[in-house]
Amino acid sequence: MNLGLEGKTFFITGAASGIGASAMEILLSAGANVAACDRDKDGLTAIGSKSGASAFPVYADIANQDDVLAAMAAAREKFGRIHTLLHFAAMLDSHNIDELTPEIWDTVMSVNLRGTYLVVQAAIPHMREQGGGRIVLTASDSARMGSLVSGPAYAASKGGVIALTHTLALYLGPSKITVNAVCPGLTMTGMSQGWSADFIAKIADRTPLGRLAQPEEVARVAIFLGSDAANFVTGEVVEVNGGIHFD
Repeated sequence: MNLGLEGKTFFITGAASGIGASAMEILLSAGANVAACDRDKDGLTAIGSKSGASAFPVYADIANQDDVLAAMAAAREKFGRIHTLLHFAAMLDSHNIDELTPEIWDTVMSVNLRGTYLVVQAAIPHMREQGGGRIVLTASDSARMGSLVSGPAYAASKGGVIALTHTLALYLGPSKITVNAVCPGLTMTGMSQGWSADFIAKIADRTPLGRLAQPEEVARVAIFLGSDAANFVTGEVVEVNGGIHFD
């Protein structure tokens, strides 16, 4: 099946590493244009030096509205359209409730929830002007089933992403903008650094498919949701976790 990716423009947050970097590589190999957004300036420099004209690095701290608006406008000016937003940028926090401070809570919410709202809000006018678009957010199984790996601030922020996904799908449907989310389980990205082999083995043993996800496996599902093949899918939160949890 042809997903119709060639020539389409994808705005990817968190593009310098992890799931975002995997999504960028897949899309570029399929002939898509990618506005690669990150706050990792060294990572953006590396993207610009090796990816050619189809990849356009744009800096933004997604918790900063001015950054986000400027990045989105630059991508629109570069490529003319923004067909799909793939929003992966986030921060993991593992402080438990006894360690959590208001400052840590606010930082996590600022990146994971405020950042999601800012990126979506910045994309909407461009998508409305062009007659529609696709938005794919990133939730987490920690919001579905709780987690001792990520703390309550992270889980709560991702629960907010799920609520946004459902509400935005209702609100933006009349504008022909679909809104969905991927909901990964534990995934072998940079966020997994520091996990012990024993811990990974225990999670794998509880997972019906017998292992943790690789970034590209989550990226492929997000790309499907952001493609023309999913043009009648909206408001869905799709589990990508090897079966460790499902509705």
